[in-house]
Order: sequence, then structure tokens, then C-alpha cells
Amino acid sequence: MIDLATDRTTGSVRERIEGLMSAHPAAEACAVIEHAYGVLPLLDTFFDAATRQAISASCELGSLGFFTPEPELGWGAAVDGEPAGGGVALRGEVRLPSPASDGSIVLVRLADARHRLAWIEHRAHGVERCGSRSGGPASTPCWLHIEGAEIGEDFLSRAVTLAPGTDLFRCLANYASVWALAAALAAHEGVRALRRAARTTKFRGGSFSGWQPLALGLAEAEIEAELAAASAFRYHALTPEERDEDDAQALAVALGAARALDVVVLRTAELVDSFGLEVGGPLAGDLGRRSLTVFLGGAPQLEIELARVLDARELAGREEKR
Repeated sequence: MIDLATDRTTGSVRERIEGLMSAHPAAEACAVIEHAYGVLPLLDTFFDAATRQAISASCELGSLGFFTPEPELGWGAAVDGEPAGGGVALRGEVRLPSPASDGSIVLVRLADARHRLAWIEHRAHGVERCGSRSGGPASTPCWLHIEGAEIGEDFLSRAVTLAPGTDLFRCLANYASVWALAAALAAHEGVRALRRAARTTKFRGGSFSGWQPLALGLAEAEIEAELAAASAFRYHALTPEERDEDDAQALAVALGAARALDVVVLRTAELVDSFGLEVGGPLAGDLGRRSLTVFLGGAPQLEIELARVLDARELAGREEKR
């Protein structure tokens, strides 16, 4: 396990993420970031000390199950929970970026319309890792098919809501801002890898680096990546007092990084498939590219969450004027 998963105190956030991204494959690094800045803060905030200790003893890498695509886009896809013994029995499907994690925090919808967080181990009875909603071998991204898995009361949180401004939403928005650093760095390094591939992939004695359509496509991707990195760096240089209270800045930074990553991933896939470029770097493998674009639900879900925050801000402003 990479040390960052438990050490969130040494150096600045930017320094820790840059070190992690330079030392490990991007998809692996992002999985550790989700554990360190997504899973652990939720355990600290919503679960008691004994539960946190038990989870830490049995889990090396955790993930978040909030970002499963549903007809209504946005965070908070929930599995159904029914009373069973001293806890609940869960049923539903959850999408994760990869099958590497040992357990996940999922949102549980109870019969009385309340929601609670639950920690579920992937090796538990009633949990199956699949390649899609309908089954198949586990792959990247990974799906958990949950059918009757029983979770004890100790591994359930108090009632929660994902509305903007709540503790749960703020935890996820903070994780999104940290992930934005990693995504922007991956996009930036992805462009550099494409430029190297254009120079070094030879065809009849020449390279693709001077081919105008390719150069224009790389320039577009590079601009997106540079803007995303500048935005993420600027955000993490702010003091807590300089950041807005409703998390709009954090989500805007994450959305910009997700969009930049999408552009670079798409360009990489096009050039590999169409021109046979031999691309290295963080986006070299198809599985790694697919994994990176589903963290936090990708750009579509981040866009919805940012819109929710801005709508809430506008409504609050109208209420103040009355």
C-alpha cells in the first residue's frame, strides 16, 4: 500500500499528490487518493472509533460507491436496505473505478426514506464483483452486484443526506478538489506522452509530429490540461477563508479537470486506434484510461453537482432579499 493512504499530514496536498502521481501509475494513484481523501474522511466523520479500527485492520484499500450512473445523474446512487438481524440486508448495484479495492462505503436507502452510509467488504457473502450491471468477469471499471449482503449496525452510520452544505457533501467536494490535482496532472502528462509518441512512432522513415491535424488536436488537449492544472493549483493555494462556503469552487475545479482528462483520453484513444501511435505515460493502457474517467462519476455527474450548488446559492440569495 502506498503510504499516502494513511499519511495526510506531511507536506502540502499539492506536494503529496504530485509525488504520488510521479511514482505510480495514474489509475493506481487515483485509487489511493480516493481511499485517503474520500474513504478515510467519511470513516472519521460518520463512524465510531471501534468501527474505523476494525475496517482499517481488514481493509488495505477502500473505495466510494456514490458515483454509480442512474437515470437521474448525480452523486448518491443508493442500494436498498431492509432490516435483517441487528442490521440491514443490502440489494443493488454499485460501480467502482477498478476491482482493486477491498471494501466500499455505499449509500443505503431504507424503507422509511432515510439514508445511511454502510461499509461493505467485497469478499462478503452476497457481494459479487462483475464487469457490468448484468454480470461478466470483473474488469475496469468494476461493478458490485449486491444481493442480500448483511451489514451489522456497527458498520452503519447515522442518518445522512447528500444535499449541498451537509457534512457528507462537503467531504465529497473536498475529495473532488484533491482528485482534480491528480486528474489535471494525468492530463498534462498524457499530452506530453502523445507528443513523444508523435515524434517517435515512425512510418516510412518519417514521424507524425509534423502532421497538421494531429498537431491541432494535441494543441487543443494541451490547452485544456494547462487550464485545469492552473485552476487546481490556484484552488489549493487558497486559505480556508478564501474558499467559498458552498463548495462551488471545489466542484468547478474538479469539473474542469474531468473535462480536460476526457479530452486527452479521447485524443489518446483516437491516435492509438487510427494511427498506431505507441503511447506511454499515464494513459498508455485502455483499462487505465477507462478507470480514470469514472472517478467521481466523471464530468457529467460533477456538472450536475455543481449546478445543484449554484441553484442552492441562488435560492439562498433570493430568500435573503425577501
